[in-house]
Amino acid sequence: MGDAGYILAGPIGREILSFGTIVFAVFATGSQLLAGQIALGVLSSNRLCLMFFILISEMRQPNDAMKAAYTLQISATTFYALFAAITYVYLGPDVASPSFTSLPLKWSKAAYAIAIPNFLMAGSLYSHTAAKLLFIRFFRKSRHLHEHTLLGWGVWVFLIVLMNAAAFVLAVGVPIFNYLVGIAASLFASWYTYGIAGVFWLYDSWMCQGRSEAWRKRWAMCALSWMTLAAGAFICVAGMYVTVKQIVDAYARGEVSEPFSCG
Repeated sequence: MGDAGYILAGPIGREILSFGTIVFAVFATGSQLLAGQIALGVLSSNRLCLMFFILISEMRQPNDAMKAAYTLQISATTFYALFAAITYVYLGPDVASPSFTSLPLKWSKAAYAIAIPNFLMAGSLYSHTAAKLLFIRFFRKSRHLHEHTLLGWGVWVFLIVLMNAAAFVLAVGVPIFNYLVGIAASLFASWYTYGIAGVFWLYDSWMCQGRSEAWRKRWAMCALSWMTLAAGAFICVAGMYVTVKQIVDAYARGEVSEPFSCG
């Protein structure tokens, strides 16, 4: 994402998108850790606490990236929309977070038991993303990037531990972490998932395919890109507003727990 930011807006764009990627990945790792902690609490019927310890560059055939992107976007959007609608219909507007907690106890235990491996895998992927971005920045033009060296492996292990440690401290030590995840998602995920995708198409078609003429010839894609950009902006602003309001309401109702507690 940082390299794409460099193409769009030079060094400043690279640093902004790289920073956003790391922040969102660490917060997402913490979110999976926190969900796992809640799951263990539900499954054990008490407050059991435990720390759980995208990439085109990871693909054997990078040319297949667009197939993966289309599959991800279609399936993720469909799943999120259906899940949100079904949850609202059957559980109502006052849904706990994670939403599995709103289910009757036996179903909540069943759902969390199935979800725990996903929490572990998703958290590992997010921390891997943050660590690899920094690793590549450190060793982009060195042999440590592609060869098995003591320095390379040492830095890699350190970055993985660092990302997970940061996620753990944030998830367990910050009482409003669940809301901070919402803020991070609003600021970054809204753009990475929707808004910037539209910007990428508009930029590529403008710079590489004839500027405004390319937009006129492919007006449907142009309109879709602008709508995607608008959707990202709306999710960003609306998400920030709702999350900040929830933080204020939580403090007003005395629902914010102590730091480093399992409650």
